[in-house]
Amino acid sequence: MAQIIYAESALKDIEHIKDYISADSISNANKFILAIDKKIDTLEKYPEIGKPVFPDKYNGLRQLLHKSYRIIYHYDKDVVTVVTIHHQARLLENVNPIKDYTK
Repeated sequence: MAQIIYAESALKDIEHIKDYISADSISNANKFILAIDKKIDTLEKYPEIGKPVFPDKYNGLRQLLHKSYRIIYHYDKDVVTVVTIHHQARLLENVNPIKDYTK
């Protein structure tokens, strides 16, 4: 089983998402974050389940989709690092944390 690690950027993303949804409903925010956590937990058993993200441009990045959010992670040697979680409307080129994985 793979070990899951959250990058600082991903933890901040989770807080921002929770704050944004909490403006309408704290209960819905908690449910949404719990659902994202469950989705990420599937990576322990199936770390390669996510689709590679522009493999010609980025090293080892994959993505899982949850509703309108994109969970970007890096998988290497039984370690999954959740890099960022952002709305699918954002262009990947504008997401700073993934620039560290550019070829």
